[in-house]
Formats: sequence, C-alpha cells, structure tokens
Amino acid sequence: MSLYIGTNYHPHDWPKERWEKDFQLMKEAGFDTVRLGHLCWDSYEPEDGVYTFEWFDQVMELCVKYKLNVILDVSMHPAPIWVHKLCPGCNVGGKNGAPQAPLRRYMDDVSDPEYQKYALRFAEKIVSRYKNHPALFAFGLCNELGAGYPSYSEASKKRFQKWLEKKYKTIKALNHAWATQRWSRKLSSFEDVAMQVNEYEIGAPEAWLDMRRFFSDGIADFITELAETVEQNAPGKAHTSNHFAEYETLGFDYLKAASGFVDYPGIGFYPGYGNRESMGFWKTGSWYMKRISETGKPMWCIEFVTGGFGIHHAAMGMNRMYAFWCLLHRMQMMLGWTWRSMLNGEEQYLTGMLNHDGRPNENYREYQWIASDFRKLEKYGFPYLPQPEIAVSYSYDSELMAAYAKMQYRMPYSNNLAIAHRILEERNLNYNVVDLHQMTEQYQILIIPGEIVMDHEQENTVREFVKNGGTAIMTGYSAWVKETGQVFDTSRPGNLTDVFGIEIVGYQRTAGMEVSEKEEQKLRRNPANGRELLKVREKWIDVDYYEQIKATDAEVLQREETHQIPAITRNRYGKGAAYYLFCETEPELLGEVLDECCREKSMQSVVTPQGVIGRKIAKNQYFYVNLTGKEQKIELPENGYGVLQEKKMEDTCTLQAFDGELVIC
Repeated sequence: MSLYIGTNYHPHDWPKERWEKDFQLMKEAGFDTVRLGHLCWDSYEPEDGVYTFEWFDQVMELCVKYKLNVILDVSMHPAPIWVHKLCPGCNVGGKNGAPQAPLRRYMDDVSDPEYQKYALRFAEKIVSRYKNHPALFAFGLCNELGAGYPSYSEASKKRFQKWLEKKYKTIKALNHAWATQRWSRKLSSFEDVAMQVNEYEIGAPEAWLDMRRFFSDGIADFITELAETVEQNAPGKAHTSNHFAEYETLGFDYLKAASGFVDYPGIGFYPGYGNRESMGFWKTGSWYMKRISETGKPMWCIEFVTGGFGIHHAAMGMNRMYAFWCLLHRMQMMLGWTWRSMLNGEEQYLTGMLNHDGRPNENYREYQWIASDFRKLEKYGFPYLPQPEIAVSYSYDSELMAAYAKMQYRMPYSNNLAIAHRILEERNLNYNVVDLHQMTEQYQILIIPGEIVMDHEQENTVREFVKNGGTAIMTGYSAWVKETGQVFDTSRPGNLTDVFGIEIVGYQRTAGMEVSEKEEQKLRRNPANGRELLKVREKWIDVDYYEQIKATDAEVLQREETHQIPAITRNRYGKGAAYYLFCETEPELLGEVLDECCREKSMQSVVTPQGVIGRKIAKNQYFYVNLTGKEQKIELPENGYGVLQEKKMEDTCTLQAFDGELVIC
C-alpha cells in the first residue's frame, strides 16, 4: 500500500499568480497529496445562496497538472458572518446567555438547527461539485469540530430541556437522577431547567455532567450528519476528520460517536519539541491512539507539525523522527501544517515549510527528506496494522467528572491514559483504546486506569471479559461514581467487588495533612513536593492518592511496606484474573503488573534500548525509531539490510539522533 505525504495549502490567502509556483514546489519536494478548502466557507459562498466555485476550479485543475491528490475539507466552521446574521442561534451565548460576537474562529454553536441548515446545504454543493473530479482523493469533515466554546444561549437552553425530556421522560426521574432534594433544587417541569453555568457558579455535579453530555451529543450528531451528507452525495469516496474531541473548553465523546462518522481516523499531530519523557508527549500519543481506537484502519495525519508558534524549525531530523513514530503507530498519511508561513491572522507566527517571503526553509527540506524515505518504505509492510492483544479503557464521563471535582480527583483524568500509553510504549507493545460500552475486538489484557464513572454496561463488559478468560488491571479512583454523577452507595469498586475480590474501605493523601512527630519519623518524603513516598516491591513511588483495600476473596500479592496495607491484589474470577492497584495510575507499579501479566500470557515484543521504540511490522521486517538526541545501537535478532541506510547490518543497527531504520532480516 502507498504512504502519502504533503501539506495544507490555503490558496484563498495568496494571489492566484502564485498558485502554480507553490504546486511546483510541492512536487519538487516529492509530495503527492495536498489538503485544501478548510476555514474558508465565505470564499465559496460570500452571500446566502451565491456560490463562487470558479476560482477553486482553477486550483483543482492545477492539482491534476501536478499529480497531487486532494483532501478537500468541507469548510463549515467557522461560519461566515452572514450566517451569524441569519441565524442568531449560531452565536455562542456567554455565561449570562448573551450572544458573543464571533471575534475568533470556532465561535459558532454548531448544534443550532438553523446554522446546520445552511452548513449542510453548502456541504451538499461542494461535495456534489467535486466528487468526480480527477484530483479528488477524499473529503475532510470540516476543520477541528469540537474546538470552541459551549453556548449558554436561550436557544441552547431550550434544546437542553428537550434533550433531558427525551432522556428522562418524566420530571420525577430527572429530580431523582439530579438529587434535587439536596438544598431545595426540586424542579416542577423541564422548563424549570437552567443552563448549569452562570457568571457566579456552576451547577451540581449531576446536572453539570448532563449539560456537558448534551453539548457533546450536539457536536457528535452534527459531524455524523455531515458524514452522512458526504456519503449520500459521494458514495464510495473516502473521508476523514481532524476533529478536536479533546478540546478543553468544549470537545465531545469521540469513542461514543466514532462508529457513526469515522471512515479513516484523522488527527492534527502537534507533539511539541520538548522532552519525550514529559507528560505532554505521552498525552499526545494517547490522544493519537484514542483516535485510532478499534477502527482497524490506518491513521491519516491531515495536519502534522512543521515549525511552531515562535519556533522557526526544530533540530533537523526531529519532524522526521515524529513521522517514523507515527508510522510505527499505524499512520499512512502526513500533511504538514502549514505550507507557507501566514502573513496575517492568529497564526502568523506559526512557521510553515516556506518562510513569509515564500522561499523554502529547513522545514521544507526536512519534509523533502521524509518524502524520499516514504518512497523507500512503502514497498514494505506499511501502513503497519497490527492486531493488538491489549486494550486500555477510556471514559469521557470520567474526564468530565475529574474536571468538575478537582478537589477529589487531583490527577487530571487524561494522565491515566497517558501513563498507560507510556508503559506500553516503553515495552513496544501495541494496544487499542476502547470504550467499555462498546468494546468490539478480542483482547487478552484490559487496563482500566482510574475510570471514575462506571455504569452497568461498563461493569458488565469488565465482568464478562474476566469471566471468559481475560486479565483486567484496574487502578485506584476507579468505579467511584454511578452514571448519574452520584457516588456509589455500595462498596467500591462499584458493582465490581466480586470480580476483583476486594472492598475499598478508605483512602488517604500523601501530603497536606499533619501527622504526629512519631508517625512522621516513619515516613520518607519527596522534598520537592512534600509527598510521602510509598514503598512497594522495594521501590518508592510518588503519588497523591492511595486506597485502603480489604481483600475479601482476592490474593494479596504485595503490600505497601510502611503502612502494611494491600498494594496489589489478584482475584481469580471465572476463567480469568482481576488485578487491583491501590493507588492512582502510576507507571512503576502498573508497569510491573503488566510485565507479570504478559509473561503469564506468553506475550512478547521487540527488545530495544531505552529511548528507542521498535516493532516487527511484517515477516523479517523490523522498524526502529530513536526518540533521543544521541546515537543508539540496537541488537538485531539476526543479520539484515538497512533500507534507509542502504547497507548490510551485522548484529547491530546504529541509529543517529532522531533517526529511524527498517531492517530486513
């Protein structure tokens, strides 16, 4: 199969006399693909029902001339000013409900029905016009849907009330779910419901959680309808999306919605140029893996880092290293953001492949290098599409709950997935991110890192997985809260005490509380943060939170030595095993338990030195990537040939800083 490389281009930003020069430079770089059309709805439809596609026809013809595949983005977000005038509900409502002027991109309420009428009409027009164009390769489902701001407008409130009525049917059921007897908040009708944020406060957790689910469903329903519009008007054409489900101020439940709109998973890949041992890097990797989830298809990185804000270019080879990292993680396409550094707007200091004066720079030359590598590598086992035996669960509701109750859940929920990603990455183990509501593939090991919210469907998935022979590993903080947002009124982990053979009888913090002088003398603390260090298996671990476990049926495998409480338990349930770790997700402890489970399951992976990752991508084909800035030597399973270095290798493969190699043994 082919590997695709190219860039993002904005012809509406540049004189048309420049277009051909740019496409010529793309071809000289070895590019085969270009993404067009995003963020420019009013360049195609400057007024209601007035279309000016003729200028873009010329762009598409140039792509044919230079043999460039086009990913055509269906640009609906941000909406033109004329749409905001015609659709007041499209305006984002502030915390007091007042409409906010669309000063920046993404200040649209895409769940507004009137907005959607115009947006989907435009989608039909552009898809129908270009679906059979010889340059058209695939469509993009708008740019970064999920980015933006929640709308607390009157129109949004009325839709929220209808959403609640559909979900709960009766006001009695809503009152029960929201526990409105607390502090005299009983509702008489659905019309009594307010948006759960105002200028002074946010609402109770149960109500706020439902409001965020409402916002999520609005975005997910819209992107699903957009996908259906593309599929109906251009049957058989591929599509992808660089949606922004993880956007902090808005976002949506991607895993819940993915089956409804994902054809090829997509992402904007911006890992930064800092330390690859940082939480930020692991978090980017975990988001990437969440986008792939259980699709079984290769990743299309329809935006890929070139320079950065205030960064002209990174160390030569670092973007190439990230390209190789992505190839190891199922990528097929990378399109650099952006082509030419923009002269104006909010991203004018984000450096592209061309400088502001239109001349190629170091980023261009590095992408040219990557393109040359892709031509060599695509003859072999790429895109790499493994069938993982390990799954890691993710819960959007848990993400929300942790964001709401930060005084309880002091570690950001997203860190759980990032830490799980880290320990799997360090062991060269493939995995899928799964939603316990709809896990579709078969796995040997299921990691459940700090999944705060646990409903009956999730609980049943875990129960059946272990019962049928799987190994589950759950960490502290898990199953604290029911689907309503109310904490369990039974022993934790909620409704799973029999599966894990334990009960959580209490919990403690490692800092912020004074203890007696006698007790203090027993403790070892981290001087940097004041936390008590906990000792398990001769290792000191640094966490904020740990639980007191009562083993009912489970075997206690390890105890925390200072307090002599269970730290790791294992319960045999059905044909499988359920491990529980007593603290928040922590890499040392989780890694050791994972190693034990892999040995028990006879699961093996490629061995590499620290800082190098690798996979056996096909029979006799080994791909290695050096994530570090120093030379690394890898012991090979047998003598081989380095495809990129174009030389024979005996016993070892030497990689320079940020280098990669495919070795054929």
